[in-house]
Amino acid sequence: MECMAAPRTFACDRLEVRIYPNREEAGAAGAAVAAGIIRESMVRDGRVAVVLASAVSQDPFLASLRAQKGIDWPRVTAFHLDEYAGMSATHPASFRRFQHERLIDHVPIGTFHELEGDAADLGAECTRYAALLRDARPNLVALGIGENGHLAFIDPPVCDFQDPLDVRQVELDEICRRQQVHDGAFARVEDVPTRALSLTVPFFLRVPRALVFVNGANKAAAVKAAVEGPISEQCPASALRRHPAPTLFLDPAAASRLAL
Repeated sequence: MECMAAPRTFACDRLEVRIYPNREEAGAAGAAVAAGIIRESMVRDGRVAVVLASAVSQDPFLASLRAQKGIDWPRVTAFHLDEYAGMSATHPASFRRFQHERLIDHVPIGTFHELEGDAADLGAECTRYAALLRDARPNLVALGIGENGHLAFIDPPVCDFQDPLDVRQVELDEICRRQQVHDGAFARVEDVPTRALSLTVPFFLRVPRALVFVNGANKAAAVKAAVEGPISEQCPASALRRHPAPTLFLDPAAASRLAL
């Protein structure tokens, strides 16, 4: 049995920051925390709903989560954060497909609600998904932070900390679209869709627990802005410092620009 090194930890406002020796240990630690939240919610409520991010930064977390013991998966309802507009669930870059490949097809989960980016009426799809979220009342959201500081697909140009909607249509900015190429989802930025459906920042702030996973030097500037910069719509992830119970899991590269 491998032992993980104790993380370096500190807090900024309400945000707990944990720095681990590598992305695998950060993901495994977060999965253990998530499993505890899920088990506690099962005991208290008999059910649990979770919202999951779909990005390569989530791979260690999801791989470890599906291996956790004591999770009654048939009583878990899962959602995801976002999906490209016009994209089918079978497309290699689909976030619905991502969740199936990393988690849903590996565990006997009760329900996985898919945000249908290829719905005929995207406005109606946002309303439908928001109603499902409202009924399920998720206990936990897993997030990443984009190179431009985004949460889900809420990029700085479309960020509104007072957004009245829980799910909306958004335009993707150039940095966000280039990140999708960096992550290997597309070969060229020209191939990346320009629009998406996304859950919003006010929704994330209402979920009782938030676990955030970030790794790699390309995210270091965004992490610094989120943790040490002003709480501003210019860095959507800075809103995490207002969340009631957020934890940020970093590898050394993502933490490399923090003033430790």
